[in-house]
Amino acid sequence: MSYFNFYIFIFFLNFIFIFAEFVPPQRLGHASVLVDKKLYIYSGFDGTDYLSDFFYLDVSQNFTMKALPWNDLTFTGIFANIDASMCSGGSNNDLILFSVWTDVRNGGNQPTGRVSFSCAKFSNGSIAIFAGFVNNANDRENDLWIFDSLALTWSLNNAPNAPADFWGYCAITLPDNTILYIGGNFFGINLPLNSLPLFDSTSNTWKNLNTTGPTPLGRHDFSAVLTSGKRIIIFGGYGDTSSLGDLWILDIATYQWSAGTILNPNGLILNGHTANLVDNYMIVAFDKI
Repeated sequence: MSYFNFYIFIFFLNFIFIFAEFVPPQRLGHASVLVDKKLYIYSGFDGTDYLSDFFYLDVSQNFTMKALPWNDLTFTGIFANIDASMCSGGSNNDLILFSVWTDVRNGGNQPTGRVSFSCAKFSNGSIAIFAGFVNNANDRENDLWIFDSLALTWSLNNAPNAPADFWGYCAITLPDNTILYIGGNFFGINLPLNSLPLFDSTSNTWKNLNTTGPTPLGRHDFSAVLTSGKRIIIFGGYGDTSSLGDLWILDIATYQWSAGTILNPNGLILNGHTANLVDNYMIVAFDKI
C-alpha cells in the first residue's frame, strides 16, 4: 500500500459504457464519491488483500437490491489501497480526486502521504484535507492542505489553533463554506462528539462547536452525510471496543443531537463502510469483513 502520493483522474461525463455483468467483492476501507448520479467506488480491503478495482453504480436508473447495475472501470496500473478519500472537482465537476495517485505533481509543496482522512469540498472547487494517519507516527501533523482543482496546485493553510492530528473522522462542508469535523481517533482514543472542530474558510480560523442533546458514543471509521434539510446523519463506525449500528442526527440549525430510528435494522452493525446521499436516500456501501 502506498502512503506517499496523490493523484487525479479525469472523467468526461457524457461517456457510455457497455459491460458484462460485474459483481464487486465485499470490502471495507474503500472510498466513494457521487458524480453526475454515478456512485464511484475505489479500492478497499477484502479481508486478505488490498484491492485495486474501480467501479460505479448508476443511480439515475431504476434498479433492485437483487440486481445492482455495477459497471467496472478497473484499468491496468491502478494502485491498491485502503482508507483513501475521494472528492469531485474541476470547473465542470468532472474530476475525481483520489488520495494516492501520482499524476498531480507541480514541483511545489504538497502533503505528505496519509490515509484515514476525509476530504471536504468548497463551493469554489477547492478541496481541503486535514491530518489523517501516516505510516510513521513521528511524522503525524495537524496540517490543513487546500487543493485547487482548477489550477491543480496544493497550498498549506496556516490557520491558528488547529485541532489534534486525528484520523478516521468525517468532514462535512456546511452551506456557509465552513467545514465541520466529526469523530475520529487520536492515539487510540475516540474523540467525544459534544465538541466538534470547525474550520471557517472566510476568517481562516479554527474554533470548537459545542453540541447539545444526548451525545453519541465517540467513534471512527463511520459515515456522515449532510441532507438538504440541514441535518447531518452519522451511522455506524467503531466505538471503544466494538462496531456500532446506531444512527444519529445533528441539526445544524441548533447543533443538537438526536437518536435516529432504523425501522428495519436487519443487524446492520458496520464500520469501514461509506454513505452517500442520493436525493432523499442515503446509500450505504459495503461494510466490515
